[in-house]
Amino acid sequence: MENKKVLVVGINPWIDNTGINTLINFFDGWGADAVAHIYTRDKLPNTHVCNNFFQISETKVVKSVIVRSLKTGKAVCNTPVETQQVQHAAYSQPAGAGKQLLRELIWKFGKWKTKELDAFLEEFAPDVLFFPVYSNVYMCRLQNYIANKLKKPVVLYSSDDNYSYTAVRHTPLPLLHRFWLRHQEKKLFQRASKVLVISPRQKEEYDQLFGIDCGVLTKGIDFSQVQYEPKPLGDPIRMVYTGKLIIGRWKSLAKIAEALGEINRDKTRMVLDIYTTDALTQEQEVALNRNGCTVRGALALDQVQQVQKEADVLVFVESLEKKFRYTARLSFSTKITDYLKSGKCIFAVGDSKIAPIDYFSRFDSAITATTYEQIGEKLTMLAEDASLIEAYSRKAFACGKQNHDKQKMQKKLHDTIMEA
Repeated sequence: MENKKVLVVGINPWIDNTGINTLINFFDGWGADAVAHIYTRDKLPNTHVCNNFFQISETKVVKSVIVRSLKTGKAVCNTPVETQQVQHAAYSQPAGAGKQLLRELIWKFGKWKTKELDAFLEEFAPDVLFFPVYSNVYMCRLQNYIANKLKKPVVLYSSDDNYSYTAVRHTPLPLLHRFWLRHQEKKLFQRASKVLVISPRQKEEYDQLFGIDCGVLTKGIDFSQVQYEPKPLGDPIRMVYTGKLIIGRWKSLAKIAEALGEINRDKTRMVLDIYTTDALTQEQEVALNRNGCTVRGALALDQVQQVQKEADVLVFVESLEKKFRYTARLSFSTKITDYLKSGKCIFAVGDSKIAPIDYFSRFDSAITATTYEQIGEKLTMLAEDASLIEAYSRKAFACGKQNHDKQKMQKKLHDTIMEA
């Protein structure tokens, strides 16, 4: 039986072999002619999972506020990344609530409801609409427009807390933006036939909040290609962190560096290598380069896997600072499934109420520290007990195999879309 035709509406173009690959992972094997993707960035797609694309250029939407005759949307094709001439956005990704609201206003008054978009919708004629839920009002408005236009079943996929007031700073501009976002997002949830979320914690909250029965869907792991491989423990034990330092994460890493000072007092028993694309401030430079902790710079995607393979412990951190503690409280990073797949012991730092730490605790798949004080205690345990590292390496791999098998994830997505 052929798969239903699915239209996905999101922000980033689909490009294989990048870190932004969850939706590509979902629709891998669905049928490239049975999937279409509408997106709002200026880059061009390059993926094997889809042949039908429509680009609404954000740069042109900005200009269309003044130049109303400007054509902002067009059908595009897969284009090899090395041949692309990338346009730079007219302004950068918003860094704060003021810029975020400015972007929303530009999209509100810019021209994106076009005859070209309507023609693409009519020509592809999807059976089902698949809408990832974002923290942008303009994306909700675009998705609601398309849903109203086509009147087809809607499947929502929410991978973070983009609805409650808990995750935003309680100052006027963030609260205003969240109020506006909730108004548009509520329309999506009211018209959705099915809702998928990214973690058990989010399912419990959204089931109660919206009176629905969500499914849980994450990026899948192809376990037919991997198996657990025990690794002799290094001397010193090598910990690795790969990722961003934003929203207070660097302070959690700095506390690890501080704890290593005591652990390595007599000899170097444990080290931490940090690989990040972020430029360091002077304060971060001092706090992160000490006691066996070293910032190594950026890695290419293929290098990340090799570095993780050579590590003894993989580090996952969220902020414990009051200001950022709940900023990403329901998110579930694709890094988590990659870590589980690697079969390495995971050391995770974060508040007990956020989805990743709740998940690790629920499935006993990582050593977790939920306060700054616990960081030193838990790291000392790992430094002194090699069998604990081995045990949690096996637990992580088993958890990944049980909960994130790619075939199971794709079957869940298929069944959900067919039911819708």
